[in-house]
Amino acid sequence: MPRFTAHLALSCLLFTGTAAHAADDTQASTTAPADKSSQAGDEPQDQLLKAAGRDTGSGWLFGGGLAVTDPGYLGYNRQVTPIPLIFYHNGRFFFAGITAGYLLSNGDHYRFSLVVLPQFNRLSASDSPQLAGIQTRQWSLDGGANVDLFGGWGRFNLGVAHDLLDRNNGTGANVGYHYSFRLGDWTLTPGLGIRWESANLTNYYYGVSPAETIPGRPAYSPGSATNPFVDVSVSTAISEHWQFRGYLQYMHFASAIHDSPIVDRSGSPTIFIGFVYNPQENYRGMQGVGP
Repeated sequence: MPRFTAHLALSCLLFTGTAAHAADDTQASTTAPADKSSQAGDEPQDQLLKAAGRDTGSGWLFGGGLAVTDPGYLGYNRQVTPIPLIFYHNGRFFFAGITAGYLLSNGDHYRFSLVVLPQFNRLSASDSPQLAGIQTRQWSLDGGANVDLFGGWGRFNLGVAHDLLDRNNGTGANVGYHYSFRLGDWTLTPGLGIRWESANLTNYYYGVSPAETIPGRPAYSPGSATNPFVDVSVSTAISEHWQFRGYLQYMHFASAIHDSPIVDRSGSPTIFIGFVYNPQENYRGMQGVGP
């Protein structure tokens, strides 16, 4: 799934709002009155990271869902990816959705962590008759750093990650702003941002080597790309222990990607629908988490 980790970014905007709860000795704090000066306390992910910075216990949730995206490739307009979600922390180590990390620094209005996360983009010649002769592009695993700044004004995120498996040897960076608000029983978080991708990354997923050329598909070696995106995530409690999560993103391709002979769209939409189960706490009784 192309750049689904951009919210992640994604680096995981959806999943940074759906991570594990804190340990037993920190769960009591979630029922206390929320700090109105910071929206960071409104999401389980933030409770997890705060707990990771101050205790050695562990807390967890789990869930899963499906992501459907139009990757933008020629003749290939639907890519379905099952997404398992694991939320857990032990000390400063954490799993948050599809991201694993280590919390380096944690404050009232900032967070700095090292992260490892999957790059879901992939491609094979069997995906479309128009892609015959294209060499397989594999998913990969990225590692990098993430900085969050947050307050009553919203959340600003900056993340940078590089390919750890040497499959594309590329680097990506995300900058985004998001603001959460309540609408009845729902929490909505719209946002916008920019994703930058290095030339190595775009060339791996969107380039055409001389060996892949055919009439109408010339060789192509793109440079780096800067892709703007808009997105919105939604959540609501649907029972005592279950929460629904949804996410919609549209990313507009930079010319380096759009001009590729194997791309026939100007952008890539993605929708995710999932559910998260909390075996220990009551979503309806948790401040800022559910109705």
